[in-house]
Amino acid sequence: MKLIRCLALSLALVLVGLSGVAAAKCYRLHYTPAGYYFCYGRNGSDSWEDRQQARRICAEILADWPSRKKCGAVSSHASFCHSNSGRCYDENGNAHRDLKGY
Repeated sequence: MKLIRCLALSLALVLVGLSGVAAAKCYRLHYTPAGYYFCYGRNGSDSWEDRQQARRICAEILADWPSRKKCGAVSSHASFCHSNSGRCYDENGNAHRDLKGY
């Protein structure tokens, strides 16, 4: 009985973990200022193309940022973004406080 509970719990944790990865679309990128998120696409998988589009949006938004290194690889991701300072950028480069459904 203990084994069955342990297996059921393990399966539940794996399924929860997989569902979070599949819906990830708001990306935090290496070498960007704190609090910036770049969201691309909606309700789809977390693909390489999506990550590249997020980096493209980042490069446009931070074009005048004085660092040589910017908009690097994905450091974290989520299906939503909240920023009190309006640093959640959608696929058109528009700034928002909240973005959901990505």
